[in-house]
Amino acid sequence: MSPRLAQDPFAPPRPSKRLRSWVLALLAHATPLVALVWNITPPVAVEQAAVEAELWSDTFVQAAPRAAAVVPPPAPAPTPAPAPEPEPEPEPVPLPPPPPPAPPKPTQQELQSQRDAEIALQERKKQEAELKKQRELEAQKAKDKAEREKAEKAKRDKEKAEEARKEKLEQEKRDKLEQQKRDKAEQEKKERLEKEKREKAEKEKAAKDKAAKDKAAKEKAEKEKAEKAKADAEKKAADDKRRKEQAAQEAKAAKELERMRQENLKAMAGLAGGSGGTGSAEKSSGPNGGKGTGGGTAGHSAGYGARVAAKVKPNIVYPDVVSGNPRAEVRVRAAPDGTITSVQLVKSSGNKAWDDAVVRALHKTETLPKDTNGTVPSEFNFGFRPQD
Repeated sequence: MSPRLAQDPFAPPRPSKRLRSWVLALLAHATPLVALVWNITPPVAVEQAAVEAELWSDTFVQAAPRAAAVVPPPAPAPTPAPAPEPEPEPEPVPLPPPPPPAPPKPTQQELQSQRDAEIALQERKKQEAELKKQRELEAQKAKDKAEREKAEKAKRDKEKAEEARKEKLEQEKRDKLEQQKRDKAEQEKKERLEKEKREKAEKEKAAKDKAAKDKAAKEKAEKEKAEKAKADAEKKAADDKRRKEQAAQEAKAAKELERMRQENLKAMAGLAGGSGGTGSAEKSSGPNGGKGTGGGTAGHSAGYGARVAAKVKPNIVYPDVVSGNPRAEVRVRAAPDGTITSVQLVKSSGNKAWDDAVVRALHKTETLPKDTNGTVPSEFNFGFRPQD
């Protein structure tokens, strides 16, 4: 307030600082409400603000008259449309409206009140602008904070999702390794069981084969033993039979020889002045030099030894190779029907295996062939060589 106005006796008393603070507080609280209402329903037209002020004085003073409101001139009447016919007459030019009356000159108090109101309005606008700016700053801060929090949350969510993905991959990898280990262990177990089963089957088969082989070998041995025992028994029985027959034949031959000897003795005793003795004959025959002897009996033919060799040799079984051509000589006694009663080795060839083969062949032959005269010598020596 200027010094001139401060010295004006008609000016109202200066309000205290406390009242000014309350006024400013009310203005600060009312300003947002007014701004809100103003934004919702803005005025159609801004009218000229009327300023009112109260003046205080120690003495009673008549108030100045209220300024008359300025009335705007009336709008001119609309011009009627001209008629088409006849042509209208030219309209008279309207007179300009009278100028409005000059408003009364405001008093010093009105000017001061108007200035105070303008100052208060500017202060209010300034406060509103600062409040709006502060709110915008706070809103921007809140928005920035929300965006930061949103970005941080998105970052955390992304990191968490990445960690979850990595953990899932690691878990899948671990699960896969564990599954591979389980599959490998299961496969090894399966192969081990199959191997054990196969080895067990092979062992059982080997045991069965061995048992069957042992059984077959045992049965074969028992069979061979039984066959050998049977063959030995048959051979023994045959030998006993041959010995008995040979003994009987020898006894018969001895008896016959004795009878013939007695007859020869009687015949010789009846011959007067004669002399004689027992007759004997020896003759070699056959390619092997077989020699036959007989007491007072007639000799065999020249080819009899070859006939005996032809029958006996097929029965000689001797697989070994004999060095040289050794000769084994045997003495054979036979019954009158040709049955061999005994075989005796009289001269060894020096090879016992060959000697035994010749003796076995004669036993296997069993009978001697008859001579050309239909008889069989009772005793006959044969010689056999491997190469003959």
